[in-house]
Formats: sequence, C-alpha cells, structure tokens
Amino acid sequence: MKLALPTAALLLISSAALADLAPQDIISKWQDYYARFGGAMTVGESEITGSTTRYRDISAEMTIEGSTSLYYIEYITVESNADGSLDISFSPNSSVAIDHSTNEYPFNGQASYDLGALALHAQGTPEHIHYTFSAPVITMHQFQSQPDLDFTTAIAMQGLEGTMQTNTSDGLMAQTAQIDMAALSLKITATPQGKPPTYVDMQSENVSIAYDFSLPEVLDTTSLQAMLFPDGAVFGMALTAGATTTKLDQQTADSKGLFTFTQSNGELTAAFAENALSYGLTASNATLALANTPAQPVDFTAGFSRFHWGITLPVRKSETPAPFALTLALEGLTLGPEIWAKFDPDTTLTQTPASFAFSVNGTAKLFVDLFDQTALTALRGAPFELRSLSLSALSLDFEGMGLTGDGDVSFNNDRLDPMSGLPEPSGVLDFSVNGALGLLDKIGRLGMIEPMVIIGAKGALGMFATPNSGPDSFTSRIEFTEGGHISVNGQQVK
Repeated sequence: MKLALPTAALLLISSAALADLAPQDIISKWQDYYARFGGAMTVGESEITGSTTRYRDISAEMTIEGSTSLYYIEYITVESNADGSLDISFSPNSSVAIDHSTNEYPFNGQASYDLGALALHAQGTPEHIHYTFSAPVITMHQFQSQPDLDFTTAIAMQGLEGTMQTNTSDGLMAQTAQIDMAALSLKITATPQGKPPTYVDMQSENVSIAYDFSLPEVLDTTSLQAMLFPDGAVFGMALTAGATTTKLDQQTADSKGLFTFTQSNGELTAAFAENALSYGLTASNATLALANTPAQPVDFTAGFSRFHWGITLPVRKSETPAPFALTLALEGLTLGPEIWAKFDPDTTLTQTPASFAFSVNGTAKLFVDLFDQTALTALRGAPFELRSLSLSALSLDFEGMGLTGDGDVSFNNDRLDPMSGLPEPSGVLDFSVNGALGLLDKIGRLGMIEPMVIIGAKGALGMFATPNSGPDSFTSRIEFTEGGHISVNGQQVK
C-alpha cells in the first residue's frame, strides 16, 4: 500500500533537495570561523575542472596569549554534485607550526597530519551546513621542543565516522558533532636533556566524542579568559571510551619502571555556560600495576570497580556569590596480595573491597577572573571569598567500619578569625560511624601502631562521639555558632 505525503512535507523535501552549496561557500565559512577567533585563513590559487574545484596552499594563522599556530594544507578538492551537495577531500600533506617562544614557558612545535583518507560530505545552505565524514585512518605526528625537554607524539584514529551540523543565525554560530572511532592510539616520548626517555602508550577501543557549542558573532581575543569563556557562549562535550590500556615506561640510569592502567570503559565530560565551568572523569572496572626492574618495595597491583571525579567552578569575578561543587567517589577498591603481604601477612584484616564517596557544594565570590594570570599575579590575598558550604554526602566503608556525614555551614566574611584569618562559620555537621572500635582493635593487632596511639584514638572517639543504640555505633554533631564557637555533641571545644 502506498502512502501519500502531505503537500507541506513535499515542499520541505523539495526545498532541501534544491538547496545548493557552492565550493566557495565552504571555504568562506571556514574563513569566517578563524576570523571569529582573531585569526585568518588564506587560500592560494584555485582550479576548476568540470564540477571539481581544487584550492591550493591553504594556510590558517591564529595567535592566543602570545602563542601563534600556523596551519597548512597543500590542497582541498571540492566536488559539486547534481543534488547541490559537495564532496570534500584533502591532500595527505598537512602541517602545523606552533611558536610559543615569547611566553614565560617557551616552546616550539611542529606537527604533520595525513588527512588523505578523509571523505567529507556537505549539504544544506551556507547558513545551515550538515556534514558527514568517514576515514579508515587519520594519523598525526608532532614534535615539541622546550628548554631541557623534548616531546614527540603520534596519534592514530581508525574507523572514523561522524556527523557535524553548523548553524549561523541571529549573530550566533552553533555547532553540534558526533565522532566515533573504532580505535584510538596515542604514543608520547618525553626526553629530558641528558636523561633516558619516558614513554606513554595508550590504546583504546570504541571511542566517541560528542560536543555542541554556541558562540557570539564577535569575540574578545585580547586574553585567554575571554577566548576560552566568551560572554554568551555555551559549550558541552563528552568523550567516552571502551576497553583502554595505558602504559608509562620510565627509565633511569640503572633501573626501569612500568606503570599500567586498564579500564573496561570511561568518560570525560566538560561544559561551560554563563559563569559555571564543569569537568567530570569516570572510569569503571580498572586495574593499576607498577613493576620496577630491579624490583622495588613500591611495586604493587590494585583495582577498583568505579572512580568518579567532578567539579564545577565559577570563572568570572562577580559582585554576587556563584555556585561551586566537588564530587569524588571510589568504589570497590582492592589491593594486590603483594601490598597486603607487607603489613597484614597474617590476614588480620578481611582485605575486602573498600569504598569512599565525598560531595560538597556551596557558593563563593571571585575577586578576579579565574584564568586572568595578570590579575592573579597582582592580587594580594585569596582570589575568592567562601560564602557557604554544604557537605551533601560523605561515606566510607573500610574493613567493617562505616562512616557517613552531611550538613550545612555558612561563612561571615565580615568577621575573621584573628589566628587563622578564616571567616567565621555558622552551621551544623552531623556524622555517624559504625564498627570504629572493631577496626581500631584490628589495626592494633597488626603491630604497626603503638598501643597508646590506639588507646588515644578510642578515647577521642568516646570524647567527641555519642554511643548510638547499636553496638560499636556512634553519632557526632559539630555546631559552629556566632563568635567563632565550636561545640561537639553540646560540649564547647572552642
């Protein structure tokens, strides 16, 4: 059975099919992109043969905070199709030169790219361009030199596929992309002057990068802060990876050390909007190992089921406090037998996996822009003023001991402690702990800590904690009151 499409849908399809992109539209959009960041893209001679246009000697230059990057592509070929779309290919000879010699930490770098296998398809209109692309492999080699240290980097992206959408309207430039790779490899060699090199080798499967951003039409390129976080900009990015192995091989004159990290999957996120910059890092089912030749006491193996770190920070100075947050979690931490054998050879402890989680949030007032190095250097005192702090989650599970905590504290920056210079706090923190006495007994039997230290720890627990209803269970409330007073379970300690 045939279905009839509505007339409006037919008109939309027809309009999209008839929309033409000219080769020069693509070049002009790329030139506009560099111009927004204070850079410039120039094109040499162009050759037109039938429906094919070849642009030669393409270069793009950009300078940020005294660091100049100069990109060069030998040629770009654009094929015009009957449906108004374009197929774009690149020469295998592309390069970039970086000159950072005028800054406080000078370096120079050169890199070469092989984009010869990249196939890029574009369709739409100059204001709304949709790209699809693929490549069996893209490689990059980079050399960077700075005083007393040289770096070489090799990157290979295999099985590359993706889409990208660019839109320009109402003075904004927006871009959304999804990039998938079957495999990604990264190899770094760091060679200090007069010393053996250090090697980093990372191999990862099923890597995906998704991002979207929106930039204003006019950007301030006078500082790194303004370039990274322009007013009105919105940015979000997520990089996910499957099975990954990273090896760090470090050598000295008479020894070698190999550090290995593996994970089943992981994620790196970044976002910026208004006055909030966020980062996140997650790794799952990971193992760590350090092996030295000759063997050293610090050789170890360890692992965890999940690690997560996240942070949100304000980046601009403001007359009003801005929110911040910090999260850290480590689940299912295990240590290898070689570590346990050093301090628990008789298996006094259960040696079961441990977990830890910590999450705080609050507000702070920045006196200077976070990435304004000149203002930070000239500043006397702290660059921020803490206004409030909440312990939204605290938990620890180790060898049968469980610790939890939460609470809220605000700070009066008009009243500073004369001894520490810190603002006066007010608020309450609540904690509960189970199994602490049993853990102290186990630690005492290990013989690594003096018995009087264990007795003192038990005494402190009895002084600052109140027994709960269950055995080996305690609670503790810490109160901060006006005048800088601190009380623990109703007993004033300051």
